[in-house]
Amino acid sequence: MREKLSAVVVSYNRALLIGTCVRAVGFADEVIVVDKSSTDGTPNIAARYADRVITVPWSPTVEETRAFAVAQCKNNWIMCLDDDECLSPEAIRFIQAELEAPRADVYGLLQRHYILGSHDEAAYYWPEHQIRLFRKGAVTFSSTVHSGIELHSDNVLHVTEDTGAAILHLSHQDVAQWIDKTNRYTSRLDRERVSDYGNSLARFAHERTEYWLSRTRDTSPGGYPEAVSVLRATYDLIDRLKIWEEERGLDAVAEFQRICAQLDAAYMTLGIVSDRTGEMVTAVPYMPRAVDEHEVLKRRLAHFRVRYDALTVERDTQAAEAARQAGELDSLAKKHEEARRAVDAQKERALIECRRAQAERERAVQAEAQLGSLKGEYSTLQAQFHTLQCELRALQNEQALLQGSMRTFLRAYLPRLRQHLFGQRP
Repeated sequence: MREKLSAVVVSYNRALLIGTCVRAVGFADEVIVVDKSSTDGTPNIAARYADRVITVPWSPTVEETRAFAVAQCKNNWIMCLDDDECLSPEAIRFIQAELEAPRADVYGLLQRHYILGSHDEAAYYWPEHQIRLFRKGAVTFSSTVHSGIELHSDNVLHVTEDTGAAILHLSHQDVAQWIDKTNRYTSRLDRERVSDYGNSLARFAHERTEYWLSRTRDTSPGGYPEAVSVLRATYDLIDRLKIWEEERGLDAVAEFQRICAQLDAAYMTLGIVSDRTGEMVTAVPYMPRAVDEHEVLKRRLAHFRVRYDALTVERDTQAAEAARQAGELDSLAKKHEEARRAVDAQKERALIECRRAQAERERAVQAEAQLGSLKGEYSTLQAQFHTLQCELRALQNEQALLQGSMRTFLRAYLPRLRQHLFGQRP
């Protein structure tokens, strides 16, 4: 069974967009527009497509109205949009399918920002998810500007880009509108303040600009992504400067009153001041919603305490870092001295080895000379040995001749000798 959905839109002077915005949630079972006393016909346009249009007093930011708007919804599922947010057709189909069998209690939809009339996925703001669809009770909106929302369920689904489901955020037609909104939001005492716990405003300006540029995938000079990065940094700069004003505790009102008193005294002296009878006109002024000043002051005090603690931590960290670097420098000096000594020892050992090698080379040269001499002697001995061998062969030949002669002599004269000695005949 399909879950029932209430869609609520918070609006103020958005006649250009409100029709498309409300028509986009026409599939909801209940459509409510909470209008903050628009003067451009926004409620009349919205009434053509909404079940109810509720008018409330104007307030400078949407956060002050969201909780009230959500409270007007009667169904179990709620879609909460601002008047410059329109659903893509894919988002409508996605939500309709999810209401048949919800997979989560809270849905984060991708938001395509159209800042200065354009959207570029290379800019710092892509991709970004916004919680706009949720089960009743799963989300609480904070009234503090830019402080986000409080989730009461861990079952959160961030819709992926491939679904095509997205919110088209048609915000900030031009730089003037951005600066106007920035001024309204940063003027609220009850706001989430930019974090900075350093003393240098110039450094802060550089760091915030570099931060938003670092999130940009196209930093071509003069390009759209670079322009909106710098534009986004202006919010942080203005917010930081307003914090600076608070930190200094300047009372411009008292100073202006003092100057006015001096001027009034001078005007009286000049005799140009006279009483006149003016027409009295009665009008009903706008009565803003009461702000708990005590709570706001507590938040400001907490912010200053955090800033003081952070500065203390930064100071201690810097001192510790300086001590660490000094220790490292001392350690490096000792290591350098040890390395120098080791190098000197290596040089000394190398010199000794070099001398030893030189001596070895000299002995090798001598040995080679002796070997050459021995080789010469050996050659001489070989020659002598060859000569002796030749002489020995000659003697052996002579001996063989003598032996032959002896045998011949004995064969010739031995019989005669026997005959002579023993009277035997030959």
